[in-house]
Amino acid sequence: MQIVPNDFQDQFVRGLVHRMNNILSLFHGYLGLLMDEQKLDPVAREGLNKIKDGARAASDLMDRTNALVRPVSAIWREVNVCDLLCQLRPTFESFCPAKVKIHVDCADNLPLVWADPARVRIALSELVQNACEFAKSRVTISVRANAGRVQGELFNSSAEQPEHWLTIGITDDGAGIPIEDGGRIYHPFFTTKRTKSATGLGLTVAMGCAQQLNGTLVHRSRKGETTFEFTLPSRLEQQNAKPAVA
Repeated sequence: MQIVPNDFQDQFVRGLVHRMNNILSLFHGYLGLLMDEQKLDPVAREGLNKIKDGARAASDLMDRTNALVRPVSAIWREVNVCDLLCQLRPTFESFCPAKVKIHVDCADNLPLVWADPARVRIALSELVQNACEFAKSRVTISVRANAGRVQGELFNSSAEQPEHWLTIGITDDGAGIPIEDGGRIYHPFFTTKRTKSATGLGLTVAMGCAQQLNGTLVHRSRKGETTFEFTLPSRLEQQNAKPAVA
């Protein structure tokens, strides 16, 4: 499945997001002025709060949509995944309901990866948030980085197939993904979440980031365990490779 748009689509999406964010900034500004009015009755204030929540959700949707296009500029550098996971841990914990526990761990002597760290952060945050949103209670989510060798068929056959890789696995011990949904979970706007805030873009964004970073995103699921593996070629493979993001 190809997620990364072409150049024309990139420009279109960036322009659309920019225009929509300008409109939404007006919403936020005028809502702030209206809600500062002390004489508002409770019904009007509740209505304004709902509009504010909707505007915030729309802003979030625009940000996630923008993550699907190739950035105009990206900072590619050596990334220590263990350090990055430590930095992200408070963010991961903020996603989790009260009874959901999260563990973050790294194998020893992991290689560096050559990547745009912003895209790695986005992908991992989307994957962990997705796991947390499905966790109802007493679920453990494990985030672990490992290194090794990967089978070539996981990568696009037209590209060079790396042997050395680093993968971040996000595993939960929840109910699992229904078989009938397994082939659709990466499709834009597909969701089984019964919340108004669900956009169906989390896994789509994560997949797009993986492709932009010359990596992969795969999953396996059964009752009691679901794992998403976000795989990136190690620095050894990437040092002579051209980045996928211009």
